[in-house]
Amino acid sequence: MKRLVVYYSLTGNTEEAAKKISEELNADLLKLETVKDMPKNFAARMLVGGGQVMFNRIPELKPFDVDVASYDEIILGSPIWNSKGVPAVNAFLKDEASAAKVTALFFSSGGGDVKKGLDAITKLLPNLKNTVSLLDRKHKDSMDNNAKLGEFIGKIK
Repeated sequence: MKRLVVYYSLTGNTEEAAKKISEELNADLLKLETVKDMPKNFAARMLVGGGQVMFNRIPELKPFDVDVASYDEIILGSPIWNSKGVPAVNAFLKDEASAAKVTALFFSSGGGDVKKGLDAITKLLPNLKNTVSLLDRKHKDSMDNNAKLGEFIGKIK
């Protein structure tokens, strides 16, 4: 089975998990990048990212360096922003053929309303079988992330 780990990461939390999953499953890796970069300043990022989420803005993605259609299975990684899905991930999921290949979802949050964000993304994934919720590595309860990620990877194998 040819697998691809697709993810969006702004601060590195989701990227860290994506690399571990890719390595453990011997899967290729694709980082989603928007044509217009997010601001470097934290407050500006919150304003721009929050605005994109609030107004359901879908950004344009940079071209991919892999042919997503050539993969049998996609494992998708996303942060949760403002209790919703991330605009870059929503842009990727506009392609229904790619969304149909997503069988596993890992997401990270700072501790907000994870269920609401999960519900927003999973309704776009008709073949989803496995999910795992990870906390931002700065969160006091993030020490469980490695165990949760290991269990998630085991289910996919």
